[in-house]
Amino acid sequence: MTHKSTTAHTLACISLALLATACSKKSEDASVPSTASMPAAASAASAIASPATAASNAVAKPAEANSSKLQDYIACYNKLDGDGHRSIARYRSWVKDMDKGPSGKESIVYGLYKIDVDDVAKCKTSFGQPATAQNKLDAAATAYIDSLSELGVLVTDAEVYYSRENYKDDAFAKGKKLHGPLAEAMKRFEEKSAVFSDQIEVENDKALDAEMQQLEKTEGRQLPYLHMALMSKAKQLLRLIAEDNFDAAAAGKLLTEYESLTDEAIAYAKKNKESTSSGWSSLERATEEYRKAAKERVRRIRDKVPYSEGEKMMLKPGSGWMVEGSQEKVGKAYNDLIEASNRMNR
Repeated sequence: MTHKSTTAHTLACISLALLATACSKKSEDASVPSTASMPAAASAASAIASPATAASNAVAKPAEANSSKLQDYIACYNKLDGDGHRSIARYRSWVKDMDKGPSGKESIVYGLYKIDVDDVAKCKTSFGQPATAQNKLDAAATAYIDSLSELGVLVTDAEVYYSRENYKDDAFAKGKKLHGPLAEAMKRFEEKSAVFSDQIEVENDKALDAEMQQLEKTEGRQLPYLHMALMSKAKQLLRLIAEDNFDAAAAGKLLTEYESLTDEAIAYAKKNKESTSSGWSSLERATEEYRKAAKERVRRIRDKVPYSEGEKMMLKPGSGWMVEGSQEKVGKAYNDLIEASNRMNR
């Protein structure tokens, strides 16, 4: 699997939360929300058509066992993954050379963010026995939780050391000793996280696609189906345009499809106001903002528009979302869309 940029990978995480909650931040960029969403391959359709229907019952009966397992994986991923990535980002923000580690001459020492090892342990237990290589998702889940468990133990020790400023008493001796195992664990976790994320997306997409097909067959193109369809298309579009570079023509095609579904849903809701959820207006606004941000992103890549010096200065945590055509802006718009969709499902 090819390595994705930090921003693109973060957005991939967000996309898992197709119709659930927003995803945990993998970096300290406030514009990239906690996509990691979570979870469960919950259906917008079930929430709109029957609010009392539990998300776990949204997937077809024959797949209930696998659906429950997938939802458990997604729930843990979204609960834990952001903490791991945030802690890594925090450490790298002041350790300038990850090959060598802290020099002891740093003017600013931020330490690391904590990882809740108790939550990690709970998920490790819920994941069950080590998986076999015959099941890619289970194997990825086991490797993921093992790597996060290892990282959590090391981060806990390092966080105490740095938060208590013990490095001022031992001239960074322990910090330098901790760095090697810590850096290796971070690298291992990032690799396993990417694989697990990809496998979850594959299985989640299968479940959602099956539900959408069944919904269209039984109810037709009513709002429950259109809601699911436009969110699915929004995710497909995000996966492509979140990359540093992408095929602008392919992105344009996906954007057109997203706009068509969105316009159809808006027209349906307008025509059927009496049966439309009160939360639809917020979702409609979010679809427009995402549409706009996606167009800006596609235009920048299609027209090969470089970032100005001023924009480059803003492309950092906390302000990147204000730059037209940036990954951060389209990511924030997508996360807002996810949150609006989730409110429809509550």
